[in-house]
Amino acid sequence: MSRTLVHRNAVAEVLLTDARALPDDRYLLAAQWPRSYATSGSGSDPGSAERHDPMLAAETIRQVGLYICQRFLGAPSTSRPVIRSVGFQLDNATEPAVGYGATDILCRAEVHDARRVDAVPWPVALNVRIQFSAAGREFGSAFGRVRVLSEEEYETLRGPKAAADPIPDNVHSRPSPAEVSVPFPGDVMVVRAHSGTLLVAPADLRHPRFFDHPSDHVPGMVLLEAARQAACLAGAAPGRLNGCHMQALRFTEWNAPVHVECAPAEDGWAFQITQNADTTASGTLSFATKG
Repeated sequence: MSRTLVHRNAVAEVLLTDARALPDDRYLLAAQWPRSYATSGSGSDPGSAERHDPMLAAETIRQVGLYICQRFLGAPSTSRPVIRSVGFQLDNATEPAVGYGATDILCRAEVHDARRVDAVPWPVALNVRIQFSAAGREFGSAFGRVRVLSEEEYETLRGPKAAADPIPDNVHSRPSPAEVSVPFPGDVMVVRAHSGTLLVAPADLRHPRFFDHPSDHVPGMVLLEAARQAACLAGAAPGRLNGCHMQALRFTEWNAPVHVECAPAEDGWAFQITQNADTTASGTLSFATKG
């Protein structure tokens, strides 16, 4: 599977292994979830079998959307697919445990609500939804919406903002890994400002998973993980993340502070990412309860 089609530099970060087009805008894709992504920090029961990091579901739908656009729908390699929304729902009772080696995942994908314009032979926007199964057992689903920009459209949209560097981290209070349920200090994505608010500020800007390649904006996966960590700090009950939905309203830039807020909502936790008083992304998180 070509690394460029899923916007990855390292072969180890490519989750998809094979794909086949089926009739009626359906696709069958194979993926592998590696052991290295497993984290006991997100489990609700220390005695239970170790599970894969649920964020692998979000990364899988991200790669599926990008791949289908370019491999099957005709978007050129120079195009710039942009994820506008992403989400997943997992059944923590049936999702696969980490075994020996990687876990083989089957993704049944369907494209819908594609938008086309005259003189452009590929969809300029589309929705993708997938069903996850492992060893013949379904355990979850994911969805996303992709906007496909030409190289010229992307450069016009980004303008001089694309050249901005991350602002220096001069905030001195970073949560411990245990406080945000991650294994290592480099996995922490937030800091506490002197005012007490939370800012998105990755501890490791060369993190092999979140920063596999340079990005001219704060990656969506970083924002989603920062929101999950904010929920931990806000008092989310111990439990395994089993669902999320994030909508990106605009690009989140590197050159201004990025605030993240998370609070209890009717069906879980609601989060909001703001920059310069504007909302750049928002969504919801849900956690499985014990028992």
